[in-house]
Amino acid sequence: MDMDTGMDMGIMRKKKGEGLNISRQRERWKISLVSIIHGGGNALLHFIERLLFRPVKQPGSILIFRTGSLGDGICAIPAIRSIRRQFPGARIDLLTNTGHAGKSLVSLDKILPPGVVDHTINYEGASRLALAKILRRLQYDAVIQLPQYNAPWYCLLRDMVVFRVLCRISAGFGWRWDHVPIFLKAQEIGQAAENERRRLLKIVAGNGIPPLRQTAFGLSITPEDQTIAGRVLHQFKTPGKPLLGLVVGAKRPQNRWPLENFCQVCRHFSNQFDIALLGGPDDQPLAGELARLEGVFSLCGALTPLQSAWVMHKCRLVLSNDTGPMHLAYAMGTPVLALFSARDLPGRWYPPEREQNVVLRSFQLPCSVCLSETCDNNICLKNIHPETVIAAMIQVMQQAPRACETG
Repeated sequence: MDMDTGMDMGIMRKKKGEGLNISRQRERWKISLVSIIHGGGNALLHFIERLLFRPVKQPGSILIFRTGSLGDGICAIPAIRSIRRQFPGARIDLLTNTGHAGKSLVSLDKILPPGVVDHTINYEGASRLALAKILRRLQYDAVIQLPQYNAPWYCLLRDMVVFRVLCRISAGFGWRWDHVPIFLKAQEIGQAAENERRRLLKIVAGNGIPPLRQTAFGLSITPEDQTIAGRVLHQFKTPGKPLLGLVVGAKRPQNRWPLENFCQVCRHFSNQFDIALLGGPDDQPLAGELARLEGVFSLCGALTPLQSAWVMHKCRLVLSNDTGPMHLAYAMGTPVLALFSARDLPGRWYPPEREQNVVLRSFQLPCSVCLSETCDNNICLKNIHPETVIAAMIQVMQQAPRACETG
């Protein structure tokens, strides 16, 4: 190499280094701008909240507003239980919905422990005006909203106005905006997303309510549910053989790990374990294909959510897509290996940070954080290979305490 070539190579390295520095500076600038917008948006919401609502220290009646289905509900339980602990003598009602009309999804009232709320108002299909009349007649002293993390800013403002003007509730809090829909790739790389359980606990803590732990679910499974679930499980389970749980379905198709990959997992473990497929009625077609394998059986649609939770408690581990039953598994203390697509920011819906819970997700794909409801190739989940999943399952089961087993 002559001197001129060496100098050229040195210049190229220098330019490459300068390019990386410029790229990092650009990403930091984007994250800073997101933080400024986030802080400013919440400051304005808080200002409007103080204009519309007055503080109340000991409300006699409280309305908690939380929407969504199974996973959304489980993430909200620690915050709702914190509210109940703070106001043990108040009448606390829950305003909720099932999230999507026409689908067999599970609303929050189906999984809340007894005594946490007094009544549930499920407004699915009701008009806003009719609902406002009902809430106005019930005369609540305060409303506490536990918003979805991706709720748009204008929807939070609308909810404040509806509760104050149409429902005539004079005290309230909870309107926090957390989804800034710009520079999502920069957010994926440079900003850790707060998980939903901790985010909701921060809302109640910021308003004077001491928060419980983010794992304070307290799911209560009745003896009747245990009997029913045990009877169903007994039809399929081999006495003395340990149990694995698999959740192969998901509300969104792009959250589903390829079925052929689940087949490889089943074939690897079926000699050592019985494998129970868990989920709702909508998961039956997918589960039916896997249930043809030796040692695999489907309980999808055969049990209620809490009955399924009892079965999960008997599992050594639950392998699950990013979907409601995954949250049900970790709420029961069962080790979870969760398979996440890259459609959303990492961390939002992850299980609690414990050694027995593992998340597998692809990063820095060209299409990641698409927030799309449809996907043509599902490359982010195809990048998670069965061999990786099997190795992770073995490691988790070696480290995690052995779960209860049925004979």
